[in-house]
Amino acid sequence: MLKFLIILLFFLTSGAALTISQPVAKFAAIGDYGRWYTEGEALVSEMVHNWNPDFIVTLGDNNYEYGADSTIDSNIGQFYHDYIHPYTGVFGAGSAVNRFFPSLGNHDWLTDSARPYFNFFTLPGNERYYDFIKGNCHFFVIDSDVNEPDGITASSVQANWLRNGLAASNTRFKIVYFHHPPYSSGQHGNNYDMRWPFKEWGATVVLCGHEHNYERLVDGTGMTYFINGLGGKDWRDFGVIVPESRYRFTSNYGAMLITSYNDSINFRFYSVPDSLKDDTTFVFKPIGIELISTVPEEFALEQNYPNPFNPATMIRFSVMPNAKAQMSKVELIIYDVLGRKIKELVNEELNSGTYEVLWDASAYPSGVYFYSLSTQLGTITRKMVLTK
Repeated sequence: MLKFLIILLFFLTSGAALTISQPVAKFAAIGDYGRWYTEGEALVSEMVHNWNPDFIVTLGDNNYEYGADSTIDSNIGQFYHDYIHPYTGVFGAGSAVNRFFPSLGNHDWLTDSARPYFNFFTLPGNERYYDFIKGNCHFFVIDSDVNEPDGITASSVQANWLRNGLAASNTRFKIVYFHHPPYSSGQHGNNYDMRWPFKEWGATVVLCGHEHNYERLVDGTGMTYFINGLGGKDWRDFGVIVPESRYRFTSNYGAMLITSYNDSINFRFYSVPDSLKDDTTFVFKPIGIELISTVPEEFALEQNYPNPFNPATMIRFSVMPNAKAQMSKVELIIYDVLGRKIKELVNEELNSGTYEVLWDASAYPSGVYFYSLSTQLGTITRKMVLTK
């Protein structure tokens, strides 16, 4: 059996294309945004509203400078009241249901142990850390501040809650978000207390704020982190570039637009007014194996998708019947740009049909790679680009 899940795909008629998956959930992520008297928050809010996301998550520092009662409605309600329920501020109507899910930042804790924050929002659980499900995404909201009563280390009560929640979740994508990034090239640097084993516990991705820049990073386990702190206060230069860094942006305000599909999730960062700066898609193994048709039209190896990709991509190929038997010996191998074999995706006999296989390249560096399909009919090779 293939170690990487292979799916027999269906073509309804000759030459028919597969149906493109429709979005399951579309949401925006903003961080370090809550300062009403700078132009950035209004610009980001306008861009986010133009996207018309299903809901909004925040990555902390919702209410500058001191998390006070006197500023919270101006800093948050003025720009996002139509996503908040219940909303009792003065800037217009709230949402019929809550579509605004914040996380605590260090500035939110500065007044009376975050009391204005807890009074302004109505959130699940203990409101400091909580979870919720939207579509095929299970969100786990963590409080990474040192004031958190249940601790912020990997052995804390809060971390144990996360570990158990991830283990119990059957949702397709498990998204963890909080304020202080475990890895960062920004001026605050790494937060070692928050270096929890997210990959081991089952998280799909981690979103953070705190640094007033945008950065995408990948740690040694293959876990991807997004730092998104350009939501409105200001932007700042980077400091020492950490080895985990893959992409960095500063010098303008911005936010993330994230869209989940049945078997993939796309993360995009835009700077205002609407300039795409970073685009990353995670492609997951489809759930289950579906046999629809076993009649391929030709021996073929298609271009992988997405391409360029980060960190995973799908490779589709068709196998024709052997003249002497219905099954064919099939090899699908990945090579680096020097021609070295780095991964064997398929090496077995397969029935005639059209197949798709996932390659997760989390452990490999950016660059050009080649994938080669070999059967008794010959060999086909194509090129793909991994961009981290």
